[in-house]
Amino acid sequence: MPHLLPLSVPPLARFIVIASCLVPAVHGAVADVFQVKSGTTKGGCDGKNIEGWFRDAKTLIDSASTGAAATDQDSRKYLKTFFSIGPNDDATQAGDPIGRVASVIDAKNPPPGGKPWLFCNSDWLEEQKWTDVAYDPATGQKRTDGKKVQDLFQMVPNQSPFWSDDLRQYLRADPGDYCSDRDNFAATQDQTRPSTVTLCIDNFLSSQGETLSDIPAVTAEKVSVSTLQVHSLTLFHEMFHLALGTAGTPDEGYNLNSIVRFGTTKAVRNPESFTFYALAYYLGQTTQYTFANSKSANKPAPTPKRRSPYRSERDFLISFQPERKELTDKFWVA
Repeated sequence: MPHLLPLSVPPLARFIVIASCLVPAVHGAVADVFQVKSGTTKGGCDGKNIEGWFRDAKTLIDSASTGAAATDQDSRKYLKTFFSIGPNDDATQAGDPIGRVASVIDAKNPPPGGKPWLFCNSDWLEEQKWTDVAYDPATGQKRTDGKKVQDLFQMVPNQSPFWSDDLRQYLRADPGDYCSDRDNFAATQDQTRPSTVTLCIDNFLSSQGETLSDIPAVTAEKVSVSTLQVHSLTLFHEMFHLALGTAGTPDEGYNLNSIVRFGTTKAVRNPESFTFYALAYYLGQTTQYTFANSKSANKPAPTPKRRSPYRSERDFLISFQPERKELTDKFWVA
């Protein structure tokens, strides 16, 4: 999937915690799950379509949950395509991770460390030098004793210390502003408490719509689900990193042609496999086509119910009831 973090770029998930503290935030309905950074700078999300993207995340996780629990032949084909889970295999291999993500999206089970932060740019982090005077987590100001970052934390070659005023803690990561790289679209890290999700919204592709409602009508067969991408899928993808943990969700691949060739073990660790699956199943339920093979196709004709050759006693009695006649007294024998 072209609008997500590539493997070649180390994600914020590799940040290492150095100190911690929490700062509250409030932002609409999505605030049930996230502390959304307010404002328009320092990672602020004001004016961004966070609510619309989060509604789509709920829609997609509901669709994925329905599909993973379904037993009809077409639904099982989706599991085969995106997770290599055959018709007689255990569907909970995909269903259980989907359920764990659903519990986070539904605000029933927050990730470790409490309600995570959601930022809309990576400038919520201030890059420092190891020789700079360190910030004091208690005050958020530079330390009055003049101690430097290197005096408090171990230096790591080729990495820089980053200060977060929102979390009141230091992280260390590769130098530079993450979202300034136009190839980066989002990142999740769970080394802090709480975790954070960062969306590089300015890098989102202008050729894509915002939400599921912007997906163009599908009017023909052989339309690939990979051509029906929208911005909200980025947040949905990150929810799998957030809910399942970054260590257990390495980005194995983003390209649909590669994903459909993954074995089950690899597929159920890959957030983009779930993203394609959820979108495909959603489209299969909301359009005239099935996307069970990743491309639109005419839905299979419903299998007619076969009538049993044996009729129940109740059916037999109902069938013959109109023909029943009462016997006259002369036929009774004393």
